[in-house]
Amino acid sequence: MAQDSHDERVAPGAQTILHPSCTTRPVGDLDISDIVASADAEFGVRRLEKAVELYQIVLRNCPDHSHALHRLALAAVHGNRFDEAQTYIESALRVAPDNAELWEHAGLIAASRGAYGRAEICYQRAIRIAGGTVTLHRNLGDCLLLSGRSLEAREQYLRVIALEPQLHHANRALAQICEQFGDNVGSANYWDHAWKLNPADPLDGISLITALAKVGRSKRLEEVVDEMKRRFADNVPALERLAFVLYKHYLHTEALDVIRHGLIVAPRSAPLHHYAALTLGVCGRAEESLSHSMEAVRLWPENLEMQYHLAGLELARGEFKEGWKRHKAIYALPNPELVIPLGIQEWNGEPLEGCEILLVGEQGDGDKIQCIRFAEWLSAQGARIDLLVTGRLAGIFASMKCIRAVYSSTAPAGQYDYWTYLMKIPEYMGLEVSMLPAVTIPYLFPTPEKVHHWRSRLDSMSTPPGNVKGLRIGVAWAGRARYIWDRFRSIQLDLFKPLFSSPETSWYSVQKGPRETESEALANEFDIHTLGPLIDDFMDTLAILETLDLLITVDTSVAHLAGAAGRPVWVLVPAYAQWRWLGDRTDTPWYPSMRVFRQRELDHWEPVIEEVRQALLEIRYEGNS
Repeated sequence: MAQDSHDERVAPGAQTILHPSCTTRPVGDLDISDIVASADAEFGVRRLEKAVELYQIVLRNCPDHSHALHRLALAAVHGNRFDEAQTYIESALRVAPDNAELWEHAGLIAASRGAYGRAEICYQRAIRIAGGTVTLHRNLGDCLLLSGRSLEAREQYLRVIALEPQLHHANRALAQICEQFGDNVGSANYWDHAWKLNPADPLDGISLITALAKVGRSKRLEEVVDEMKRRFADNVPALERLAFVLYKHYLHTEALDVIRHGLIVAPRSAPLHHYAALTLGVCGRAEESLSHSMEAVRLWPENLEMQYHLAGLELARGEFKEGWKRHKAIYALPNPELVIPLGIQEWNGEPLEGCEILLVGEQGDGDKIQCIRFAEWLSAQGARIDLLVTGRLAGIFASMKCIRAVYSSTAPAGQYDYWTYLMKIPEYMGLEVSMLPAVTIPYLFPTPEKVHHWRSRLDSMSTPPGNVKGLRIGVAWAGRARYIWDRFRSIQLDLFKPLFSSPETSWYSVQKGPRETESEALANEFDIHTLGPLIDDFMDTLAILETLDLLITVDTSVAHLAGAAGRPVWVLVPAYAQWRWLGDRTDTPWYPSMRVFRQRELDHWEPVIEEVRQALLEIRYEGNS
């Protein structure tokens, strides 16, 4: 319940309703009314122990004294004795069933005990007796909200606002309800009003910034950020939260500004160093990110998220020994998608000669395709290998001779000596950059039947049918939208138009997912064919790649698929580039057939597309020379 509700329930001056026989009955030299007056005086100055003693005297002489029962209930609430308070307030209601204040306070007591159904009944009874008041509608709204009935609570808070528009609590509650139901505009409006009424709580400011970011009110957002920096200039926890929410909403310039100020105030703040590392990393400023990440880990070595971020930076620098060891922090972080086989010992680098081991796929499809190569190394150590992986990858992984069986739902009942995640293997094999690709390329193969099927199909699509002159290039422009950084790696298809204009080139979209049909709109303008709806699984995609001269793609699983198959592939990576693409280089030792085109400034893809266009012209020139 709201704090101001608690204050209201102990307000002095409650209506006194007495049983007729209690009004003048003497107690020694005093009348009941004199003792009540003394008790009320003690209660008013919060000397509750003395007040309770006097009210008890009243009850011994007049058991139906509703005012004494009421005050004893409130005193019990102050002592957190809610069962006792419930007993007193129910007794008072039996004496004075038409007292709206008693019903309201009965509701507050019931709600404090978690009895929200009883509390609702009490508040509704009080409203029927006294009509709607600010406190009654507010408290009923709180009760409904705590009961999970947010829309009904919303109606009560709207009634509060109609009676008292400046009530901070109601505006704040309405903001949270709008946020819950996806009403971003309503949430932003109510948070803004609540913040203007009482800008003392930094968490309210954080909520307002989040709401403003969702509706794109950048000018107001900047004003609130500036106000928070001024108001909480020396409040390190508030600055840490502010930096994080700005980073989370991709407001990198603003986040770095807050971080710089915060580090002046608190140079040993591990969270600020961590958020600096995250923000700088996303912006492609790897060296600056590294220094902050190292400092964050030094200050807070137990923090697993900080350890994991530093691991990525170390791997990107080719510092594999330190990076793979630190990378294990990810397995201690909450992740409901991680499969943990039960009843099998986890492998920690023990000798594998003659052992049976179950490999478990993890993280994204691209990660699995990249790291399944390590099964070859395990096989060379004498292990017999089974694999547990998502169904869409099962077919292509079954093409690897070193894997005995692939399971896509649950592990078989057979006995294994060990199990391990794919991405734990590099640490124990002592993987170094010089050992890459650490497997013979290709290590994934399409079936001949699939290749024949798709070659014939693509031949029939060419113009005229059967024409195989010119280049056949595959294209994919988007990754899976649920990936946290997808907004930076995926590209709007229209930006590819300068490439689609290349002469004597046919384009084949292997894009899958919600955006797979976008290329259909360009079919009348360019020689582009949409294959996505026809592709059933990765084996289809693998066979299609076998028939193409080149694949041009963003950083998603199909890039790994082409690289693992040894097919020519150009991958466009954003400025924040993941660890797997290493440093500022145009090739990658993971996939010898791959060329990397790097974004220099976050969200600026046009220069990258132009670089790719020039590279295509060079291919055309070399082919004609």
